[in-house]
Amino acid sequence: MKRYPAIAAALLLAATPALADSTRLGLDADVLHDTNASRGLYDADRKADNILAVEGSVTHSMVTGARSGAVFRGGARYSQFTTFDDLSNLAVTGRAAWRTQPGTEFSSPIFEIAGNLVWLMHADSVIRDGTIATLEASLGSHVPDRVRLGVGAAYDQRDGGDPGRAGEVAIYDMKNTRLWGTLDYRIGEKSTAYGRVMYVGGDQVFNSVTSGGFSGAWATDPAFAKEFGRATDSYRVEAATFVYDVGLNLPLAGGHALDFLFSYYTSKAEEGSQTGNKYDGMLLRASYLYRFQ
Repeated sequence: MKRYPAIAAALLLAATPALADSTRLGLDADVLHDTNASRGLYDADRKADNILAVEGSVTHSMVTGARSGAVFRGGARYSQFTTFDDLSNLAVTGRAAWRTQPGTEFSSPIFEIAGNLVWLMHADSVIRDGTIATLEASLGSHVPDRVRLGVGAAYDQRDGGDPGRAGEVAIYDMKNTRLWGTLDYRIGEKSTAYGRVMYVGGDQVFNSVTSGGFSGAWATDPAFAKEFGRATDSYRVEAATFVYDVGLNLPLAGGHALDFLFSYYTSKAEEGSQTGNKYDGMLLRASYLYRFQ
């Protein structure tokens, strides 16, 4: 995978113009708790983890027309898993988006199309290393001045690493379609409560040390071996996944902000002998955000 650093570097250079008035730097620091970080099927397969993450980013915007503009973002994020430390990873990201608001009213919808590329390198999980490419489109509009509604759709393609063992496949070669709806509600002058419901259709990876009976792509995953005492059996299956988010953003003075998120996720296999198998879990996140020029 020697090509991935070169691709990521080229994307960052393209998405990070020279600093100007329309360019902002950002710093995010997150503390997360995932109740099912192992994405395990049953109680014996489920292990929680705490994750510490920090991200630096640069965002540049430019006007492309009377009521349209482009936004470019490049960033690097490091996530440290405190239990499953093999999952700790560096993610280099690049995003390009075009937005337009054809109408002149405050409530006129804003359309956006965007492309995103992520390069992932894990501490010791070769099967997860690789890239994630995304194409997405979204539509958002203010209803009254305090409420904003949005909908969107995206297609993700992830290219994972080869486990290098006979009979096993690159189970993190995955394709997904995502659909979502959002609602933001402004509280007071600056604070915002927000919610999102998202459906993900396509490939998901289920992990277990207690069950078999799956068909399709399969590999052993040593990243969980320290905690479980053995490598888990990991299966890539077609699944229907739902994610429900509720959060609160609290801006502070001088470009600082705090953000809190509660997320519940559930994924259920759809086809073949694995039908009925599912995992679920909750994610809690507290973030400190700083935007500066």
